Amino acid sequence: MSPDIRNTPLDWRASSPQKQTLLASLLGFGYAFLDNRLMKYLQKHTEYYLVPAFLGAVLGLWYLVLKLTDFPPFILPAPPAVAKKFVKGIDNGELWKHIGVTFQEAGLGFIASMIMASILGYILAKSKFLERLVSPYLVAGQTVPLIALAPLLAVWLGYGMEAKIFIALVIVFFPMLVNVIIGIRLVSDDQRELMRSYSTSPLQVFFLLELPSALPVLLGALKIGITVAISGAMVGEYVSAHEGLGFMILHAKQKFDTAQVFVTIITLVILNVSLYGIVTFLENVLLSGRKRGTSI
Repeated sequence: MSPDIRNTPLDWRASSPQKQTLLASLLGFGYAFLDNRLMKYLQKHTEYYLVPAFLGAVLGLWYLVLKLTDFPPFILPAPPAVAKKFVKGIDNGELWKHIGVTFQEAGLGFIASMIMASILGYILAKSKFLERLVSPYLVAGQTVPLIALAPLLAVWLGYGMEAKIFIALVIVFFPMLVNVIIGIRLVSDDQRELMRSYSTSPLQVFFLLELPSALPVLLGALKIGITVAISGAMVGEYVSAHEGLGFMILHAKQKFDTAQVFVTIITLVILNVSLYGIVTFLENVLLSGRKRGTSI
């Protein structure tokens, strides 16, 4: 007759078979639970391991190229040299100063472009006649390379911040304008007729119907525009500037300081990814209601 284990006190000593069995069961359950949760989380957020894996592959390839070749530092510097230069720029504040200048130029140009493109895009979306009249000139303006206009803008607007702001404005304006027109025209005639049946004012139609309908497209344009504005500001800095990230690259190139060029490029990547992430977060917040099947 086997003993009644329900009335048998559990021996918590290390040698207790009951303890070992119980711990093994708990650990097995815990590992299975965590493994299931972890796999689901990683499948949902692939960027958390794909991005580090990609960066590791790039660094590995970088080291491999240096190992197999005899490139001098002014052609291809080693990653530690770039990291040292990056830390030095952060510590002495030089990098922060140039980031601030470029960010200010790009930000002001982006805001001005967003306002102008929103107003003009709304007008053109309401009138196909005006769109057909203005579109050829807008498209023709886009065909002119900004790098060719930059010297003229420097002469006309001076060598200060104004020329860089204007270039950032121009490079963002057309994509933003097109997306505003597309977003406003997403509203169907039936939806407009329904709003009219409630005797809504044009302002109410805009805020209750047109803006929510155009919001996904507009936020997509913002994600592109905020990063392109940085490039526009740097185009102006290449031509005429004494500060900014574009000036840093130009100055480093003249001194054959390739490590500094890499530092500036890495800084630009971090800046653009951060701005893109901020707009993406804003998009998730504003469109969270739609993802749940409700209105904004």
